[in-house]
Amino acid sequence: MLAARYLGNRRISVEEMPDPIIGRPDECLVRVMTCGICGTDKRIVSEPMVREDIQGHEVAGQVVAIGEGVAGLSVGDRVVVYNLIGCGQCDYCQRGQITYCRNTQGSVNGGFGEMLVAPERNLLPLPDEISYERGCLLSDVLGTPHKAMRLAGLAAGEAVVVLGCGPIGLGAVRIGVARGARAMAVDMLDYRLEAAAGMGAAAVCNAGREDVAEAAYAWSGAGADLSLDCTGREGAALTALACLRPGGRAMCVGANRRMDLDPWKQIISRDVTLGGSWYLHHEDYYECVELCRPSGLDPLSMVTHTVPLEEIARGFDLFIDQRESCIKVIVSVCAR
Repeated sequence: MLAARYLGNRRISVEEMPDPIIGRPDECLVRVMTCGICGTDKRIVSEPMVREDIQGHEVAGQVVAIGEGVAGLSVGDRVVVYNLIGCGQCDYCQRGQITYCRNTQGSVNGGFGEMLVAPERNLLPLPDEISYERGCLLSDVLGTPHKAMRLAGLAAGEAVVVLGCGPIGLGAVRIGVARGARAMAVDMLDYRLEAAAGMGAAAVCNAGREDVAEAAYAWSGAGADLSLDCTGREGAALTALACLRPGGRAMCVGANRRMDLDPWKQIISRDVTLGGSWYLHHEDYYECVELCRPSGLDPLSMVTHTVPLEEIARGFDLFIDQRESCIKVIVSVCAR
C-alpha cells in the first residue's frame, strides 16, 4: 500500500509499505478513504525524529476484512475511526466514555496510509448519506467541541465566546449555532473570522486589534454565558474567564499546559466555573451525525483544501504555514 512517512523537520515521503495485517480476533482491516490533517499532526511532523509508524487519526473508511471474533461489523461497512483505544472492559468503555478509561491501550493511527487495522470497538458506523469527506470531520473537528459544550451545559439562547478559529474553534461555532446559541468568534487572522461569520457567528473580534473581554461584554451586554479556549495558548484560558458574566462557565479545549491563575479573583469571587474537555465520547459522535444529516450543518464549509495522498506534503505546508487562507486540509487517500 501507499503510505506517508514522517522523516523529521516537516519532510514527508510517500512510499510503498506492507499492508497491515489483522493480528487479533477483535480487529478489522479498514481501507482509508479520507483523513484530516490535525493540529497534533502539525506538531509531530515538525519534530526532528524519523517516524517508522504511519500517522493520521481523523479517518473515515470502509471495512475490507474482519477478525474471527468480530460480530457487529461486516465487510463493506462504512466507518469512522475513534482514535483512543480503551480497555473495552470497564464501565466507562461500556458507556463509550473512552477518555475516562484508566487502562487505555494507545491509539489508532495509520490514516495517512491506504489501509489500517483497528479494534472493532473503535469503528463507529457512518451512514450512507454522509460522505467520507464529511465523515472524517465528525470526530475531532465536530465531536471535540460538541463534548466540551455538552459538559458545560450549553443551552439555546446563551451567548458563547469561542477563542481560536482553527478547525476545532470553527467546529465550536457551528455546533453552538446549531444548538441555538449566539456565538462571538475570536482570532488574530481576519480570514478565519470571515469564515466564522459565514458559519453563523453573530460577532467577530480580532484579538490583535481589540480587547477581547471588552468586546465580549459590549456584544453580550453582561458577559458571556460560556466561553471556550480552543487555542491552547498560554494566557488564553484567562481571557476566556475574563469574558464571562458572573456565574458563567469557561472550558479549556486547546492543549494549554500552563496557567497563572488567581482563584479568588478570577473564579471564586465571581461564581464562575472553569472546566476542561478532551476529545469526544461516542454519544458526541452520534449527536454530530444527527446534526450533519442532509439539510443540517455541513462540516465541509471549513475545509479549504483537499489533496491526494501523493501530495500530502503540500497539504501540510498549506496547513502549517497558513498559505492560501488555509483552515482545514483533508487528504483523499483511497477516495479517488
